[in-house]
Formats: sequence, structure tokens, C-alpha cells
Amino acid sequence: MAVVVSGEATVAAAGAPTAANTIELPRATGIPIVQGQWYFVQESRWLLIITLAVIVPCAAFAGYEHDSVWIGAGLALTVLIGLHTAFAVSSVPWIPGLIILVAALQWVLGPWAAYHVTPLLPTFAMAVQAPDYFSYAVPATLLLALGVYLPLWRIGRRPVQRTAPSMPTDFVRTCDIMVVVGIGASIIQNTPLPVSLQYLMLLVGYLGFVGAFGLLLARAPGWGWRLAAVLALRAVLTSSDGMFHDLLLWIAYTGTLLGFVYRWRVRTLAVLATAALLAMGMLNELKIAYRIEIEENADMGLAERATILGDAMADQFHQPTSAFHDLGLSHTVARINQGWIISRTLNWVPAREPFARGETLMTAIRAALLPRFLDPGKYTAGGYWYFERFTGLSMRQTSMNLSVAGEMYANFGRNGGLVGVFGFGILLGLVYRVFARWALENPLWWAWAPYVMLYTMQAENGIGEAVNHVVKSAFVMVAFMSVVPAWAVLRQWHLRRLFRRAVPT
Repeated sequence: MAVVVSGEATVAAAGAPTAANTIELPRATGIPIVQGQWYFVQESRWLLIITLAVIVPCAAFAGYEHDSVWIGAGLALTVLIGLHTAFAVSSVPWIPGLIILVAALQWVLGPWAAYHVTPLLPTFAMAVQAPDYFSYAVPATLLLALGVYLPLWRIGRRPVQRTAPSMPTDFVRTCDIMVVVGIGASIIQNTPLPVSLQYLMLLVGYLGFVGAFGLLLARAPGWGWRLAAVLALRAVLTSSDGMFHDLLLWIAYTGTLLGFVYRWRVRTLAVLATAALLAMGMLNELKIAYRIEIEENADMGLAERATILGDAMADQFHQPTSAFHDLGLSHTVARINQGWIISRTLNWVPAREPFARGETLMTAIRAALLPRFLDPGKYTAGGYWYFERFTGLSMRQTSMNLSVAGEMYANFGRNGGLVGVFGFGILLGLVYRVFARWALENPLWWAWAPYVMLYTMQAENGIGEAVNHVVKSAFVMVAFMSVVPAWAVLRQWHLRRLFRRAVPT
């Protein structure tokens, strides 16, 4: 049976392509393209996007002319990607835009602010002069964006499929089971387990989000409380250690899918983005005191920690803008500025540590392909292997990594690092292209895209974390679809069909 995904029965709804503005491609693909559409956005809107991307950095020139003119290019990219994402999200879950925006925030905008806001600790100060830093960080961000977007230009001209052509009758029941199993695995994952089993339980736990997203895309009755349940559990579990990265990532992906299903307009997205900015500022403020609280009372149970976190959030709501002035501003800048790590790497390598020349990339590939029981001493996520080696700073009870830009520089230097970032961006774009291409035939593929691409949006991660999760989660996805009948409708990996789709049109 056909299931309406977006609430409309056809793709000829407002803003969607119609027969008047589409062209049939050769029969090798059978999928039309939309005239005047690029990356799921019409040319008329691209004119507005590009105009504003030029105006904003010109208007802000006085604010960065003494730091680096490269900042202007970073501002232009941020405006361009931000506006494009806002326009595209009603047509497609535009994950590439989120990836680039997070990178621009943490590699460009945050460091720009850090050069003008006194850090809380000298450790978080930028280690090189602004021109030296931005002459690497901004081109790296630009090339990451180019790499991500490059494989998608043909896909972005296709009309978006919004209805599932067929779905087994037990699909909703299967998604419900995934939600329940995911919740159970997430709880087990937070108990003392070997590292390998913890990651397995993490992947199984995240299947709860896939089930909830599947129900959302199918507009099944009750999808809302199921999705709320898995998000609420993730919020409770993050209160155990005060690390909220995973929760924020899942909220961002949830918002992207909701924007696609309900066709959120730019005004709606602007309101939500403002609210999200305030919420992130408040969270950043309260988590400092909260982490101190749980460190001093390490024997507290999960329920007690969740209660304390809830009380702290309630108190923070009385001063929602405190994160954007005085001491709170220093907290906020220190949190979003991952450039201080890149600057430390620029300062330390090769002056005190030689270039790794691809060593960390080979380690990442090895860690992704070999299970831990075959390689007990393999790379562990969190950056402990590389942070002190390439920055000269030791970490205590925290998890930090070099970021893709920092790690590529640590391997290949400035020019080689830029090429490496560009190549990494292409790989991310190709991964997204798989989901975008298959979702043209069945939009239920979008339920799996956040599961596989989860950590690709986390710009402070190293290459190992991103590659390892993409490979392992993709393996789970393929295995799941191979044995679960309700998801078998999405099977797409027949060699002949893949070859036919790979033929250029």
C-alpha cells in the first residue's frame, strides 16, 4: 500500500515540481530533472542567497579587516550554506548543510570571536596569530563544503519523492519493536560493559531512532510520543556524565526530518534556530556547574542526576541570555571554538612533532574494518591517541580530538591538509548521495541517513570517529534489512541495478 509521507498525496503540492517544469531523462534513470533547480532550490532563490552572501561580509568588513580578510570568505560561506539549508529543508532532509554550518561555526566564527573574547583558561587561547590561523581554517572549511556538495549537483536537480510506493502491513509494528529494543539497549549500554559490547549496544540503541523516524516519515498514528520517548531517554542518559553531544545531534537530525515532512518555511526555521541558539547557550552555562556537582557526588544514581539537571535547567530559564554577555560569553565562545585545538596543532607540528604522513588515516581505516576482538589494541574514540602528540597538551577526564582540519594538517601540512579535507568532504557527499539517490524511489531511506551519518556533523571529531561509525552503522543497516522483512522493501544493493544507476546521464 502507498503511504503518504508529507501529508500531501502527490508531489505537485506547493513548491514541488510539476509536469510543466520537469524534463524526462533517458530511460536508464527514469527520473525527471527540474528546470531551474539546483541542490533542491530554485534559481530565483539562489539569486537571493548569493546576494546576501556577498552583502553580509561586505557590511561586516570593519569587524574583521584587522584579523584576516579570509574571515569574509568564511562569513560568505556561512550565509550561503545557512540560507540554502533553510530553503532546501522543506524539500529534502539537507544533512550536508548541517555538516558545513557546524564546521563553519567551530572552525571560523568561534575562533573569530575567540581572538576578541578573553578565554576562561589560557589553555583555550589561540596559539597562532589570526592571519596564520584563518589562512588555513577558512580554506579548509570552503574545501570541505565544496567536497560535500560536489557529488550532489545531479541529485539536487531531481524532484523529491514524498510517498512510499509500498510498505508491508507489519511495518508499524516492526518500528515499534525497534523503539522498544532501542530503549532497552540504550539502558544496557550505560551499565559496565566491555568497550566492544558498549559500542554494539550503542548501535542497537540508536535503532530506536530509526524506528521512530520511520513512523514519522510514514505519518503513522502515535509517532510523536514514540519519538519523544527515545529523545527523552537520550536526555536522561546524557545526564549521567554531563556530555550532551549525542542528544544535540539527534535533536538536529529530528528537526531536519520534521522540516522535510511538514515543509517548514524559512520563517519557521528562523524562529526555531533562534530558540535553539538560546537553548544551547543555556545548556552550556548550566552544564559547567552540573559537571562539578556530579564529580563531587559520583555515587549519585541516574534518577538523582536527572533531577539535578532538571532543576538546573529550570533555574537557567530565568536568565536565558546570560550565556551571551560577561562571563557567560567566555563560556559560550570557549565551547563553540574548536579552532584553539587546530591552532595548537599548527603551532606544534612540525616544530615539535613531525607530520604523521597518513598514519592516523590508516589507523582510522584499520579501526573501522577490524572488530575489537581481532584487534584489542586498536584506536579508541575520544582523541586520547593524538591530542597530546599533536598539540603538546595532555587531557584529563575529557574527550577532545583534532577535528578533520587539524588531523589532516597534522598528517600532511597546510597544502596537503587542504587537499585531505576536500577529499574527506567528497566522501561525506558520496555517503549522503547514496541515501538521496535511493530516497528518490522510497523516502523511508531517510530514516536511516541520520543513523549512518550521525557523527559526520560533529566537526570537533577526528577522522577515526566519523569513519568508524559510518562503516559499522552501515554494516548494521545492511544486515538489518537483510533479515527483517518489514524493511526488505528498501533493499537496493543488486549489482546490476547499482551499475545501471552509476551510468552518467
